[in-house]
Amino acid sequence: MANIIGIDLGTTYSAVAKINNSGKPEIVKNAQGGNITPSVVEFTGKEKYSVGATAKKMSIVNAKNCVPSNPGDEAKRHMGSTEKIYEIFDEKHTPVSISALILKKLKEDFENENGAIDSAVVTVPANFANEAREATAEAAKLAGLNVENIINEPTAATFACSVLSSEELSGKYVIYDFGGGTFDCSIAEVQGQDIEILTSEGVQKLGGKDLDLALINLVAKRFKEETGKNLNSKFYSILKAEEDKKTLSDRASTLVSIQSPEGIADITITRDDFEEVISSLVLQAEMAVEVALDRLDLKPDQIT
Repeated sequence: MANIIGIDLGTTYSAVAKINNSGKPEIVKNAQGGNITPSVVEFTGKEKYSVGATAKKMSIVNAKNCVPSNPGDEAKRHMGSTEKIYEIFDEKHTPVSISALILKKLKEDFENENGAIDSAVVTVPANFANEAREATAEAAKLAGLNVENIINEPTAATFACSVLSSEELSGKYVIYDFGGGTFDCSIAEVQGQDIEILTSEGVQKLGGKDLDLALINLVAKRFKEETGKNLNSKFYSILKAEEDKKTLSDRASTLVSIQSPEGIADITITRDDFEEVISSLVLQAEMAVEVALDRLDLKPDQIT
């Protein structure tokens, strides 16, 4: 059987999948045993770098030599741009070259356990412009991948659901894809494994990272109210914000303890607090869904 893989080159995390012996798609673990690989590159010198979990951890203390160096500056968010340059150790890198390093890591991890890859399908946001799609294909080529196709992320998700579902799907479905850095909504007509994407809508710069930033801003505001000082981002990082965001999915509140030269504070953030500060972001996603429904003259109760 040919080694054909699917790659989700994500804003914050990336993953590889293959078809198993039962004909079902499954995630392939990376070299560290994880299902997903952080889309972070740390440079330790000229032509020296690491990709993944270690790079993500080091981005706290070595941000200037990492991509992204700060939230919102992820390579995927700049795909297709000819102006964005990352200059590190006197070397210039582009969103394409950074993405190629991430893809190369995914490729090497897969091939070390599963043999040479024959071809790959790479997913992109439904609202990616042609320039961004071409940039993604170029990054894959630089990584040594033979790209069979570039397909939209919601389309890939629909195919996976139809294959994995214990019951045959039939009807119209909304695919709501709130990723790390992009939001996509597609409406599909599904009959078994016959899938027709009727329309897609999205927001190119809207995702989990934006929720993390909203939480950081809320904590910084509370910190200043208690101490009168500005919060140094080193003492409440994007990684800690991501952890607290996940906690608020399971609990009604979380305690954020800050110990910094600027001051010490114990700040309680409730789920209601968090939902209030992200409400405008969630609204953007909801509006995109409404636009997609309106385009097809559909009402919510007409969705399966």
